[in-house]
Amino acid sequence: MATTDSSPILLDAAAPMIKPRDVAKRLPDVIAGGLDAILATAGAIEDFRTTMEVVAKWLEIERAGTHKIRIARSVADIRAAKAAGEVAIVLHFQGSDAIEDELDFLNVFQACGLRVMQLTYNSRNRIGDGCFESSDVGLSKFGRKVIRRMESLSMVVDLAHAGARTALEATEVATRPLIISHANARALLESPRNVGDDLIRAVATSGGVIGVCAAPFFLSRHGPATLDMLIDHAAYIADLVGPQHVGLGFDFAEEDADDYIYYGYDERYIPMPPWTFPSRIAGHADAGNVETSLRGRGFGEIEIRGILGENFLRVFGEIWGR
Repeated sequence: MATTDSSPILLDAAAPMIKPRDVAKRLPDVIAGGLDAILATAGAIEDFRTTMEVVAKWLEIERAGTHKIRIARSVADIRAAKAAGEVAIVLHFQGSDAIEDELDFLNVFQACGLRVMQLTYNSRNRIGDGCFESSDVGLSKFGRKVIRRMESLSMVVDLAHAGARTALEATEVATRPLIISHANARALLESPRNVGDDLIRAVATSGGVIGVCAAPFFLSRHGPATLDMLIDHAAYIADLVGPQHVGLGFDFAEEDADDYIYYGYDERYIPMPPWTFPSRIAGHADAGNVETSLRGRGFGEIEIRGILGENFLRVFGEIWGR
């Protein structure tokens, strides 16, 4: 992993495989791929107690210093981790079930290091509808309170996995930049997990970023997915709203049939695992291929630095402080 100040930050905004119990197993690939920062999924649809156990394990890993990682609570922490040859771990929830019906639980998680939270996962929760709910009735009254509390706590609101109406209503409530940590353009592949042009524009208008996703079923319906397809989505979003609103959220995952049921996947859009990730971007060890592919597609050097990580860091810095 490069540690010079001149080398770009490489950030993955969706890393569900990076868990406390798997750090030793996963870290070599992360380092081999040149990644500097990871949004590690510390919770999704679990309750407060279960999620807090995961957060506590991350804090113990940090305290013990047994791995070359740093829990990042600011952009300065991410840059300092890179300079020290460490991987910055940003605690990220892929859903808000952990706060249950108690706004003040957000205070607890923020104090423990949580910096980014999705409003919903695939199904309906107290905040709004997930992307696989056919009704998509939109953002709840509680959801509006959650967004306001998150903004007051300098936490980033993530619209990945949200229903289209829920996400669009969130953009109307929010007063700070929003992100979609991992999703692709619905114009290129129709799926409820991909996002329409109206939402892409709304997130860009907020000053936010959309992280393009390597999950194969959000890139190709027929035949194997490829890195070039991922770059197609980056180019589409860049053409629509500007490259300053594009990032990376790979979403590499190794799940089984039990996980499939647990997380509420929809067989119309996501096949039963095991899944084969795209050629040349099959896992974190391949992450370095993105820079070369973006350059080959005609992106400029400043645009590439932004997509690799600086665009997300711009948003994080605005919300967290530098």
